[in-house]
Amino acid sequence: MKTTRYFDEQVLRKRPYIDPVWCVEVIAAPLRRETQPDGRVRFWGEIATGGETSPRVLRVVTLADGETIHNAFFRSRLSNGFVMKLHYYPETDSLYVELRTGPGVETREVSAGINVDLDAEGNAVGFDIDQASTKLDLATLETQALPVRSYKAV
Repeated sequence: MKTTRYFDEQVLRKRPYIDPVWCVEVIAAPLRRETQPDGRVRFWGEIATGGETSPRVLRVVTLADGETIHNAFFRSRLSNGFVMKLHYYPETDSLYVELRTGPGVETREVSAGINVDLDAEGNAVGFDIDQASTKLDLATLETQALPVRSYKAV
């Protein structure tokens, strides 16, 4: 198994729950494979981890050779028909990034002023960003390689 220094030093350190063997399995038998504009290759595969009732989708990114592992993370399930919505409230400078329409059952602070709402299965429902204009450029929305089918400003 070939890996980049970034994968070894950052990905495995920041995501110790990722087993490199899973990455090899996903590359060997992907559910989906896609080449990025920069030549790197994305692979998606299902991984059954201990204690979970259903498999999770692991996305693995390799260099252009399709073998050298550069990044890996469990992918959100946004492709299941969920629509991401951005809700901004200028009176309180609050931004809510809605990933799912259902309610959350738990909120975790992931950084000062940034909270993630989780549903009963542990999936992210949305992100609550306090003092958003001090953390983000709210005047600009930039996407990269995002397969946007529609855009609606309200």
